[in-house]
Amino acid sequence: MPKISILICTLNDRVKNVANILLPEREEVCYVVSFQYTSDIFLKMIPQMLLERRDVTILPLTKSGLSVNRNNAMRHCATPLAIIADDDVRYTEEQIDMVIDTFEQHPDVDIACFQCYTVKGEPMKAYAREEFDYGNRPRGTNISSWEIALRIDQCLPAFDTRFGLGAHYLSCGEEEVFIHQAHQYGLHVRYFPRKLCTVPSLETTGSRFFYDKRVRRSKGAVFYMFYSTPMAFLRIVYAALTMPLPDAATIEKYHITPSSPWRLRWSCFRDMLDGYIYVITHPLNDSVAEEIPIDFQATDF
Repeated sequence: MPKISILICTLNDRVKNVANILLPEREEVCYVVSFQYTSDIFLKMIPQMLLERRDVTILPLTKSGLSVNRNNAMRHCATPLAIIADDDVRYTEEQIDMVIDTFEQHPDVDIACFQCYTVKGEPMKAYAREEFDYGNRPRGTNISSWEIALRIDQCLPAFDTRFGLGAHYLSCGEEEVFIHQAHQYGLHVRYFPRKLCTVPSLETTGSRFFYDKRVRRSKGAVFYMFYSTPMAFLRIVYAALTMPLPDAATIEKYHITPSSPWRLRWSCFRDMLDGYIYVITHPLNDSVAEEIPIDFQATDF
């Protein structure tokens, strides 16, 4: 019986990239591909390999939003363990074995967080060298989707569909909210300083903070999800006043319009506050995402 699924989310013509993720077939591993498409023409772009492999399940989906896509993959996962993946992530056999071994050696852990590196061997962020539980995480810790593996047979939260690429107002933050809510549910979330996967580059959604107001809105919304209403507002004020401003190289790279430091801080404050207000005025199940039903069956393509 398969032990672990790689849950791959993809969109439109990017489905052609999914075949590059697949490892040689083995009994323990299978793949769940949640495939969002906006036109029937993209259905014809599914690589033949995906249709022929017995270990691949393809789930076409017309609804939009990355969080919707992740929830679709999780609903149709039929293995005890799963890895959250995108269509540009790469794994090795040893890395998959490492995830399985980690959960077998730590039966009390429900969600494990690992490390991600670029193809050049650079870590995606400054990772802690020692293991830690999420409740005792070092200051500044943030979790990316490619770093997450989990037990599907637990009472998991869904990804909050107000957050993430393709969402109406908030373009990121879904992983942070997901992990935080899982911790609130009482699940054991633990970080392990072990390499899980490889991605193409160091650029993340958070790197667009100073030129993408949707990212700034997301940060304010995440503050609200993490803290009480007055504390979240104070966090927004503190962040706007103290965050390091972009240097000249960043301004040039991302074509940020030159502005005085205080005008830039005001823009950051205003946009974070907009995100904060948005989640207050657009509640989703009282700000706690709906649980994922585990007993869904995969649909035939």
